[in-house]
Amino acid sequence: KKKKAQKSKIIIKQKLLGEKEELIVPECFSIIENPDETITFFNGIIQKIDKIRKEFSSYNQASRVRKILLLNMRNTKKVTGDALMYLLTIIKNTRGKRKIPIVWEGNLPADSDSKRMIHNSGYLRFMQTEKKPLTKTDEHIQIQTGQGYEYSDKATGESIDIRTKIVDFTCEKLNKNKTEINFLMTMLTEMITNIKDHAYDAKENIFDHKWYIFVENTEDRIKYTFMDNGLGIPTTIKKSAFEKLVDIVWEREYKYIESGISGLEKRSKTGQVERGNGLPSIYEQYMKGFVDKLIIISNKAYYIESEPKDLRNSLNGTIFYWEIKKEGTG
Repeated sequence: KKKKAQKSKIIIKQKLLGEKEELIVPECFSIIENPDETITFFNGIIQKIDKIRKEFSSYNQASRVRKILLLNMRNTKKVTGDALMYLLTIIKNTRGKRKIPIVWEGNLPADSDSKRMIHNSGYLRFMQTEKKPLTKTDEHIQIQTGQGYEYSDKATGESIDIRTKIVDFTCEKLNKNKTEINFLMTMLTEMITNIKDHAYDAKENIFDHKWYIFVENTEDRIKYTFMDNGLGIPTTIKKSAFEKLVDIVWEREYKYIESGISGLEKRSKTGQVERGNGLPSIYEQYMKGFVDKLIIISNKAYYIESEPKDLRNSLNGTIFYWEIKKEGTG
């Protein structure tokens, strides 16, 4: 009888924990380089989370029930910071105020470069699953997240202006003074201000109000990835009555980014005269040659000057990616 009771207890515990579901991460895990497959992967996870949230909202003891999701990166051969930041946004959407009973598990890629990238990015610091000491490096600005211009340093509890940190880091790596890097302060200020003005609607937004940034220092260039998890430029940009009609019959979202960066029309929904300069100001730094390879991804829009297009699937939010070449590296 004692053995039977013991077995029954184990079965109940297994049911409460739930079954483990494996999520196969794309071989090229990058929104910038492999947008359609990577966004499809993310949207699939978001749908699973929505389903779990609905299922467990009806349970009286929902806090005791767990769904285990395993992120399998074993065969992933390329990872970029944008994909890791978006994944963190989704995971954080199941914690804190939006908490639902999901246990996240995962493994690292077998590919050594991809594994190194994940360690250097600071991704594991957010996952809180690494038992070994986490990688700390001065060669990169590991993934940071915050609101406004500041984020909280977990080690010291100090509030740090992310713009100043990135400008100082860039000056050091390029051996330049702040006057020469002033354009970077302008870009970051516009990106963060635009989030506050346009990116969020409490009723519509599926993610909490945050920005993420990662700065990767390589041998010949510095790579910057900035992401906000708001509603996206094509959703929040000011549209004419004709454009709203075109949206219904012929959707071309990248056109809104093209229109926004041109600065020919004020696109700010705030109605303030001084606003609506964000995208033109960012694009101006690219046109002046201060930054290279400017990419803007928002909802279905994928903007790169040589070949702007609409993607098959929509991204929740906006990603800015750009590079600065180091002098003498070609």
